[in-house]
Amino acid sequence: MNLTTTPFRPGDKVADDGGGPALPTFLAGGVLPRERILTLAWLDADDRVTGIAVPVREVPQHPSDDDAARFGGVIASVTQQSVPGGSVVAILERPGEQSVTAADRAWNTALRAQAAQRDFRLHGLFVAAGGAVRPIAMDDAG
Repeated sequence: MNLTTTPFRPGDKVADDGGGPALPTFLAGGVLPRERILTLAWLDADDRVTGIAVPVREVPQHPSDDDAARFGGVIASVTQQSVPGGSVVAILERPGEQSVTAADRAWNTALRAQAAQRDFRLHGLFVAAGGAVRPIAMDDAG
């Protein structure tokens, strides 16, 4: 397991989500979470760190339609008001093994649907669990 210990600072360029989870690994800390947290971090239009990161606690295991709409509304609002043309990186931190679960896939589906519906760009969605950070690709929705 390679943990990123070098801090990201506002203005730092972030590789695309296919290039590895360096920013999500940094934001997830030790990647052995004891509770479910969804950390949202915004990038500007040039994929640079803005310094806006929000950890949301008490995230349900499976997103309801109301949960998806609530998270989608927050993401869209922050993006439109504070980071026009930017994108969001979402890191779902949870206890348990590192393999991607059906619940992780449900969050992937919900957040990607919200991105399409509310017109914001999801730079990447990652799961931090079991000592690893893994990207969830668009085709992992389910």
